Amino acid sequence: WKNRRCSRTPVRMNLFQKILGTFQKPQAGPAPESALNTIALLIVDRNVTADASPETRFGGLPSAGEGFAWPRCRSCGEPMQFQGQIRPPGALHLHLIFMCTNHPGECDQFEADGGGNAVITVPADGLQLATPPAEGETLRDTRYGARLLTVVAQEYSDAFSAYAGRRREVLGQIGGAADWIQHDDTPACSACKAPMQFVAQLEPGPDYQTEMNFAGGCGYLFECRCSGVSGKFLWQC
Repeated sequence: WKNRRCSRTPVRMNLFQKILGTFQKPQAGPAPESALNTIALLIVDRNVTADASPETRFGGLPSAGEGFAWPRCRSCGEPMQFQGQIRPPGALHLHLIFMCTNHPGECDQFEADGGGNAVITVPADGLQLATPPAEGETLRDTRYGARLLTVVAQEYSDAFSAYAGRRREVLGQIGGAADWIQHDDTPACSACKAPMQFVAQLEPGPDYQTEMNFAGGCGYLFECRCSGVSGKFLWQC
């Protein structure tokens, strides 16, 4: 995918082409300032506790309030696995992201409306750790938080590629614009039917043994505030 998954090889040119120079293209210069954006990267933070939290973090137990019900997959009926929770900057709510991992590839986990994943939106106060169901694959065997790193770049993939540390430390981006691997697949709100607002783009995680299963791709979180706050999630590869 873009700079991360592709390598460019030089094009072979015959002697005639070299003499004429007709196939030589000038190298692209730096992007104009008008094309640059502020990208808020999510960088892994290992210093997280096991307590309930109103902040963005991944793995462990979800932080929720009273009345929370653990979501089940629409296809297989089994409990979904908690992936992580996202708090949009300045928001008073959390998006809890779940995905079915009981039957990989069989429950439409990648679709926003397929029933194989779920976004539960809860207030960011009065939180307590939710108790998972006894059956099914409900928890990831990891727990980590995220810190923000602001980067000026043309798009997310450029900021990702320019990161100086270990690439696995980049957990995605929050805010800005979705950097689609395939086509624009912005979901529509189930209530007002309007396109939802982009919230975050997520990488699988810092360790391949416990990563979120996006088949090597990225996850995308959206929300709508037309009537309260609701969220949807999908992934592409």
